[in-house]
Amino acid sequence: MNDTAALPDRRLLILLPSAFLTSLGIGLINLGMLFVLKESYGAEPVTVGWFAALYSLAYFVGCIAFRPLSRRVRAADSMAFMNVVSAAFLIGQLLVPSLFSAFLAYGLIGLATALFWPRLMGWLTSGIEGAALGRASGAFSVAWSVGASIAPFLAGLLAERGLFLPVYAAVAVFVGTGIFIYAARRAAPSPALAEAAGGAAGVDRSTPLRYPAWIGVFLIYTFVAVFLNIFPLYGRDALRLGESAIGFLLLVRAAALALGFWLVGRLSFWQFRPALIPLALFCALMVDIAFLFIGSPLGFGLGLATAGLVQAALYGGSIFYGASGAPDRDRRVTIHESLLTAGQILGSIVGGLMYQLISWPSIFLGIGALMALGLVAQAMLIRRGW
Repeated sequence: MNDTAALPDRRLLILLPSAFLTSLGIGLINLGMLFVLKESYGAEPVTVGWFAALYSLAYFVGCIAFRPLSRRVRAADSMAFMNVVSAAFLIGQLLVPSLFSAFLAYGLIGLATALFWPRLMGWLTSGIEGAALGRASGAFSVAWSVGASIAPFLAGLLAERGLFLPVYAAVAVFVGTGIFIYAARRAAPSPALAEAAGGAAGVDRSTPLRYPAWIGVFLIYTFVAVFLNIFPLYGRDALRLGESAIGFLLLVRAAALALGFWLVGRLSFWQFRPALIPLALFCALMVDIAFLFIGSPLGFGLGLATAGLVQAALYGGSIFYGASGAPDRDRRVTIHESLLTAGQILGSIVGGLMYQLISWPSIFLGIGALMALGLVAQAMLIRRGW
């Protein structure tokens, strides 16, 4: 692991395509299954919210439960296994279609995904610091966000031609990705956990800026979960949009997210500037308030694009400050993933409840209040030097 300049390039030959393809497969089932729940099973918004939260909750549990296994299983094998078993779970749902089997398959896929993202990110960031760490994490973020950009639009197009077609497409993507990872694993052998994490016994030079950054990633994913899981219902019910139109609006958000990740990876002026962390969350709060007054597809497109850029800044800061100087990066990646997943769970469940029982604007009032509290907490942590 001494050649920190060349080794990341070899890793990226596997990790970037793997991140893109896996994100594409997950995105296909995320939106595709929402259409199935609503059109085929007649699910209410609360049910859809719980459905989305189940995936995130299972992923959260998996991040904790599977961490000891990663000391005995190499990253490439773990990542390939996740894709193969996810395809198997989806095939089971297709063979026995029902609301119960949809929940079961989605939860199991969420659990399996914990074998993929933390291992990939730990492998990606091992042995690099500073600008190299920023570039590597930025390239990874662009790769998965491009997959997430394409997925909703593709899912919408496929769903208009056949309700279950996005699920069939996801099966093909997962199988192909698992085969690719397994076949290409010798190009850059994946290290054991202690090596990938930078050595658990190393000197801890991590920064306390990770704490306010983690607050930001939790809150932005609470906000984003509303658009990934509840907005498709609002788009159909209130805006009278078709599946492809909803997919296109989510594509706009994801494309802006990918652009934001590219900028975060290319630029370094933001690194170790504490004031920029709450500034990013303040921008998220302004976007949240703007959605109280948006009622047209064009307005949603502009708002979602802005939200994608802000999400990139908060996500990139969480990865960078969490991994920078840390001797056990696998643990820090798990914390990062757990916090954003907790935000997704909160946004999905509470967003679904508030939309069905109160109103669409009430969601943004609630999230705005949480963001305001988060800004206060970030300011206190930065002022005290935590």
